[in-house]
Amino acid sequence: MGRLLVVKYTSVDKKTGRVTYRRRYPDDVRNITGWELKTALGLEGSPGLFARYEEVVGNFDLNVARARREAAGQYDKLDSPTIAYLAEKFRAEQLANDEAARWDPEERALYAQVADQVAAHGGVANGPWRDAPASRWSVKSRETLEGMLPLYRSLRATGDLDGIVKCWGEEADELLEAAELLVSPKSTEDFAALCRAINDAAISSGEDKLRRLDGEIVETPLEPPMLQERRVPQEVHGHVSLLATYDGYAKARQLSPGVRVEWRRYIQHLIDFLGNDDAARLTASKLREWRDHLLATPTRQGKARTITTVRDKYLTPLKATLRWAVEEELLADNVADQVVLKKEKKVKLRDPSFTDDEAKAILKATLEPSKRKMSAPYVRAIRWIPWLCAYTGARVNEFSQMRRGDLQFREGMWVVRITPEAGRVKTMEARTVPLHSHIIDQGFIEVVEALPDGPIFYDPSKTRKENEAGRHYKKVGEKVAAWVRDEVGITDPVLQPNHAWRHRFKTLSYIHDIEERMADVIQGHAPATTGRRYGGSPLPAMSAAIERLPRYDV
Repeated sequence: MGRLLVVKYTSVDKKTGRVTYRRRYPDDVRNITGWELKTALGLEGSPGLFARYEEVVGNFDLNVARARREAAGQYDKLDSPTIAYLAEKFRAEQLANDEAARWDPEERALYAQVADQVAAHGGVANGPWRDAPASRWSVKSRETLEGMLPLYRSLRATGDLDGIVKCWGEEADELLEAAELLVSPKSTEDFAALCRAINDAAISSGEDKLRRLDGEIVETPLEPPMLQERRVPQEVHGHVSLLATYDGYAKARQLSPGVRVEWRRYIQHLIDFLGNDDAARLTASKLREWRDHLLATPTRQGKARTITTVRDKYLTPLKATLRWAVEEELLADNVADQVVLKKEKKVKLRDPSFTDDEAKAILKATLEPSKRKMSAPYVRAIRWIPWLCAYTGARVNEFSQMRRGDLQFREGMWVVRITPEAGRVKTMEARTVPLHSHIIDQGFIEVVEALPDGPIFYDPSKTRKENEAGRHYKKVGEKVAAWVRDEVGITDPVLQPNHAWRHRFKTLSYIHDIEERMADVIQGHAPATTGRRYGGSPLPAMSAAIERLPRYDV
């Protein structure tokens, strides 16, 4: 396995044997992607290491390609047929997941585990929780549906479009990403229409789920056909060289030399497979044959290509090339848009939140000196951000962009203001979160107040370009994640070393009887009812909810 040392962009820690992929993004996209991609691949010699490597390489290329499309304004049109397709896809997936969970022992056992945790912490263990795991799943599913369906119906009944976007915005983003669609941020009306269609689909699928729980047979619909190219064909004359078209695209988009050479190799692979270099003769059928051939045949090294590799490394350059050719009126249609590969559904081997032992290991490690030499802001990030996330369930980058002035004393308590003024907030709304007394007792207030104005966890003087701060706080988040992987030793690939705190907070909020609407406010999730979008959240109530979380004994 020592061969991995010569694989590009990887290194092996001599002490721990952990393999890390680290690669800088090209200069022209760093304002969008951040400075670099750094990912822990696992232990040297562990199964699936090369597959993980290929997946990360594919993700890197996809990030670069999407960033260049975004920079060039190459957005997909979010029209009525596309919205209808995405909404029906959402509905089909909801019913398919519901049917799968109904017969999945692990899914039912999860509710039994939650019930046992509730009982262990003094919660109510009778009522619906006294039944068998299958019944617990059924009762919990019904409670969830009967709690959420009135909200969705209310949003539709009142025509509350803003509420619908807040409720379904994240889901819409995920659907667009899965369909490999890039929509302009200026397409607010079209995006709102998509959220509205998703809300209707959630009502429809929710009602069908309730019918299933009543014993009715409700068939799971097939996923809708893949999006078809709907552009009116134009007359195309003569031979159009695919390789020359790619070279024209690469020059026009100013691809970096490395990407240009790599992508050209994938285009040449297609030409060799087809036996001709005529882009005008390309068809979706032929491209599907190429796709299937790639999946069925191993590489020269004898390794199978993953779905992610074929989609991100082979199809992405082709789609980008043909899209440019259509814009330049060299071709009538981008037939590659009709060739779609779904994301691989990963086997769920565990819950995505940290266990008690994992959480304590991370928090304990924050109290110890790092093995690596780091700047003072990064040292502060390692020391405090895990604690802040553990007690609030906030996103890591919501804290990594924190400034000294965002720590405030209000209504007799210390709070942190999470605001888009400091950087990116996913909901684009500022919120104020009280600090848990355990963080205060550890001296966080004194540390922050001793600092000059400005960011706490990165050095703004390192900013070389205007509006470049985004890459700095993202880098902080990457540093924290790498530290969790490499130094604390939590390498389970199922876990997202930063996002797992959000999952854990949600679980703990249930165990310690924090009202769901209050947990959503603290974490920055969409409000659960229409009325909760009006007025502010009372800080004393939020503080009392956060204090319900027991202190971590490390």
